[in-house]
Amino acid sequence: MNRVTLSYYPWIKQGISAADLRTAVDKFAHVLQAALGNALTVDLQNVMEIPEQLEDMKRPPANDVVGRIGLLNPIGYALIRREPGVEGIAVIRRKIGAEIGPTYKAQLYTNWKSKITKVSEVRGRSIAFGSPQSTSNFLVPAMRLWEAKIHPLNGFNRVEFAGGHDTAAVAVYEGRLEVGAGHDGAVLGLAARRGYRDAGDVLVNIDWSDPIPSDPVAIQTADPAVRKQVTDALLAIAKPNDKTSAGNVAVRGFWDTDEGFEPIAPNAQIKAETYDTLSAIMEKMGLRRDDMLRKM
Repeated sequence: MNRVTLSYYPWIKQGISAADLRTAVDKFAHVLQAALGNALTVDLQNVMEIPEQLEDMKRPPANDVVGRIGLLNPIGYALIRREPGVEGIAVIRRKIGAEIGPTYKAQLYTNWKSKITKVSEVRGRSIAFGSPQSTSNFLVPAMRLWEAKIHPLNGFNRVEFAGGHDTAAVAVYEGRLEVGAGHDGAVLGLAARRGYRDAGDVLVNIDWSDPIPSDPVAIQTADPAVRKQVTDALLAIAKPNDKTSAGNVAVRGFWDTDEGFEPIAPNAQIKAETYDTLSAIMEKMGLRRDDMLRKM
């Protein structure tokens, strides 16, 4: 039977063990398999760092592998979307306050004890980013600083790549670093953890980004029929406004949202070229592909 591989990266969800993450993604793979029926076999790959995941997505189909599905982060898709056969097919929806849609935001925040109240006051202080391959844990907050005339690296007396949204937030909460970068749920996520329940009071937002296209699912295949089968299955298992569906329950296990998928399409809110805004940020700051994909 023809196979499609399914890849994911280790910090698609943070704060859980590698084994628990594998279990969560495996549940999603089984739900997708059920929707595909006998048409295709879903083959879950071992976890890959983003550089390896993108290289895997570029590999042409071979033997009985007719497609490669990737659970990608936004900048990862921006970096690979023009490769032959690669196409974004679905984007996950998220809830920001009362608004639900296929976007999210990045933020800069500080510990109230730092006395920092606005971005212009962060120059010469210390900052915690997450991974250099992260959209909201590095790239977009770095651009917000750049636009405020503060170099995201040289503008600080100390810069630390803490590894993730959660570890960056902990570093700022504990006062080891003064400014943190992360997605819109980074502070709320920390406040849900034992020992950090007051994080919503301790950590204070000083900047929000414009909306960012959310996490995409992409496929690399030379067969339009395979692309359509996988796209239809994804959109069927995790529909908007159906939080209890097997697909949405499975997605919540690794993407922390049960708001469903929307298509990435020319007539949809999120188009493939929407992610080019992230490539434009890289270009504006002089960041090369290799800069973004360097291993930590």
